[in-house]
Amino acid sequence: MKKTLNFISIAVVALSLVACGNDKKSSSETDVKLEDHQEQPMQMEEVDEMGEKNKASAEAPENKVDNAPLAFADNNANAVWEAYAKVQQALVASDSEKAKQEAAQLAMIFDERNAKLKTLAEGIATTDELPAQRKAFAAFATGAKAYFKSTIKAGTLYVQHCPMAFDGKGADWLAKDTAVTNPYFGAKMLNCGSVTATITQ
Repeated sequence: MKKTLNFISIAVVALSLVACGNDKKSSSETDVKLEDHQEQPMQMEEVDEMGEKNKASAEAPENKVDNAPLAFADNNANAVWEAYAKVQQALVASDSEKAKQEAAQLAMIFDERNAKLKTLAEGIATTDELPAQRKAFAAFATGAKAYFKSTIKAGTLYVQHCPMAFDGKGADWLAKDTAVTNPYFGAKMLNCGSVTATITQ
């Protein structure tokens, strides 16, 4: 029985370290790794032996990066992005009151054409509990991907993913750069996560 418990404990610790082992790395190390990742598509295109499969993955839209400043179709979409970013920053800081206030502002931007996103933002704004706000934020972030895909006009949004969020189910969020600041754990695992896709025009 003791051996089984020891094995389980070791497995849990190992999984935590593997999934979020880059927590303590500096943002410059993260930037270097991501720059290397972004260079891979060019290297993959140079390899002829791998054929069309590598070329197709190198040209996949989720890997595109537009280095222009972030811009959206209209002022409304820009306001949505700015309000979203403030909610995310409040959750990174584990400030439930600020998250509630910023989410209320976010919800007010949407009209009936985006009723689902409005409802999801209200889900963050109507609770004082940080875990509930983070869960509602994950739902909003998932729903907002399509909205931002249709409104982005320049620049790149980075889809980031934390595999440890919500008891290992994982969750995404959006960021304007590659630096990972985790809204689901805050300071506990600030840099847990990675860029999994990009959104560009």
